[in-house]
Amino acid sequence: MRLFSSLIVIALFGFAIARLFPIENTTATPASFKYELPNKWINSELSPLNALAPHLQNDGFRKHIQILKNKHQVLPLGRLDQKLACVALGGNSSVFTETLDLYADRMAFFAADTLQIPAALDKFYGLTEPEVCIFSLHAHKPQSNHIANWAIEKTKLLDTNDQNILVLFGEHKALQSIDTSLFDAIILAHENHAIAQAQIAQLIMGGSSAAGIQANGRLGIALPEEIGMQSTDLKALDDIAQKGITAGAYPGCQLLVAVENKIIWHKAYGKQGYEANAPQIDHQSLYDIASVTKIAASTLLAMQQHSQGKFDLDQKLSNYIPEVVGNTAFGALKIREIMAHQAGLTPWIPFYKRTLIDGNWKGNIYQTARSDDFPLEVAKGMYIHKNYKDSMYAQILRSELGPKKYVYSDLCYYFTQPILERLIGESQASYLRRNIYLPLGLNRILYKPLSLFSEQQIVPTEDDQTFRKQLLRGYVHDPGAAILGGIAGHAGIFSNAWSLAHVMQLFLNKGEMAGQRFFTEATYNEFTKQQYPGNRRAAGFDRPNASGGGTCDVLASQQSFGHSGFTGTLAWADPKNKVIFIFLSNRVHPNQDNWKLRDLNIRTDLQHVVYEALAKRGR
Repeated sequence: MRLFSSLIVIALFGFAIARLFPIENTTATPASFKYELPNKWINSELSPLNALAPHLQNDGFRKHIQILKNKHQVLPLGRLDQKLACVALGGNSSVFTETLDLYADRMAFFAADTLQIPAALDKFYGLTEPEVCIFSLHAHKPQSNHIANWAIEKTKLLDTNDQNILVLFGEHKALQSIDTSLFDAIILAHENHAIAQAQIAQLIMGGSSAAGIQANGRLGIALPEEIGMQSTDLKALDDIAQKGITAGAYPGCQLLVAVENKIIWHKAYGKQGYEANAPQIDHQSLYDIASVTKIAASTLLAMQQHSQGKFDLDQKLSNYIPEVVGNTAFGALKIREIMAHQAGLTPWIPFYKRTLIDGNWKGNIYQTARSDDFPLEVAKGMYIHKNYKDSMYAQILRSELGPKKYVYSDLCYYFTQPILERLIGESQASYLRRNIYLPLGLNRILYKPLSLFSEQQIVPTEDDQTFRKQLLRGYVHDPGAAILGGIAGHAGIFSNAWSLAHVMQLFLNKGEMAGQRFFTEATYNEFTKQQYPGNRRAAGFDRPNASGGGTCDVLASQQSFGHSGFTGTLAWADPKNKVIFIFLSNRVHPNQDNWKLRDLNIRTDLQHVVYEALAKRGR
């Protein structure tokens, strides 16, 4: 504890601490090191890379990475729900820390220069120690690979009880002054170049392979040319995304495309709203993904439980939740039927309408302050009675069951939620976050985001004057999910494109990522296949029409799967073509009756560009 506390004080006293394991993050970079990172290689061995195109420089540099130590195979990092810290000392470390932050944005980042070295250390005693500390030393001038002696000296303060990783972005001889026994892994990057920083961060996190270290299933980051595609063939993605903003289909969006385990396009466009002063969308902005929750949360959890032999698609509802379905005909429905929208369930029930009288909240159902009887928050200053959920299920059980043919219905996940929560013994929200999302480093996918993130980081949806009488920001848009307190099987998850893409990558990996297995390949095959003739749906997932297209582009393979969301979202994975496509928008802002996103075919047109660019690769 003393050693790491001392390190933090010496490194950061007088600077803004970016974060020590809380949520919000800004990386502190000392004013004296805000130079631009070199765009030319200066090391004699690397200088030939200067004549190469950027994508060839990436590949060329990977061949020069040296892993000098990897005790107990600490690299690449597996579970990211540990306490992680990065201490970056010396020169500009911006690309390194920003790339690490994509993979693990709960990591604590620290940076310092030589001038802020306080004498008193006791002030910071008691700080929580990290379990993994990445200690990076950066050449301190743009056109040099020399690492300053003051930065090297800080290595003496490391605690040997931690897992320590050393990265040298500079000269090899610095190791002569470092006690290498303090480190479990040592990486030599030769110089402080932007490409070096990006590639080493990916290597540490398992997004890239180099120097005998194999990628662990997380997505890497690459230029399109690195996988044989052309950036010019993808330029239309910018045009289409911007067309939607200009047409008023949505105020802003995030777009991510991954091919062959590499993210080749990751951009944020526009603003959170149409107001002139609305915040810009960035990669960290959180969107209400609406029905994409069905696969990113409920189906994912069902697949995990299925792999453990606890969740059987061919069991009847009455075998799992007899207290919910009672003696009604709903008890005979099979889980496979409801997850494939083949059970004859009513498409949607506007539960909220029964809670209003003359357009106003009923006093026996809602109140404006939380209490024991009104514990669930529907929206800001709006709490619902604890027993109203029983009324919702009563309405479902009074609805008529139609013929067993494909009819899309939200009601399926009103049944899977109590089944799954009985199996796991807790809320779907807390279980997913603790057992799947955070171990993968996915901090920005969760229910009820206001519990951890500020409003400014969450993109608003509808200005709902019919039901909740307010602009919704951080509260789920779907009324039924809202009445359940924001945690539901069919809606409620908020995410950014990065986190959602890794959930889709977990599906493409057939359940394995970062040394962890979440479901079996047999489960993957069972859930992603077409379940019934004449019904394109899988178990939980949407799939292409038999003739192609539908929710996805016509060029997507018949093996592809995913889901769209009412708020203007789409997540799609194609195992045949090894493609992941994520589009997040708030098309319902400020009014859900805006269907320009659909009418302009924005999502499928974007996908079409990707598939056409892929097709050119083989020509």
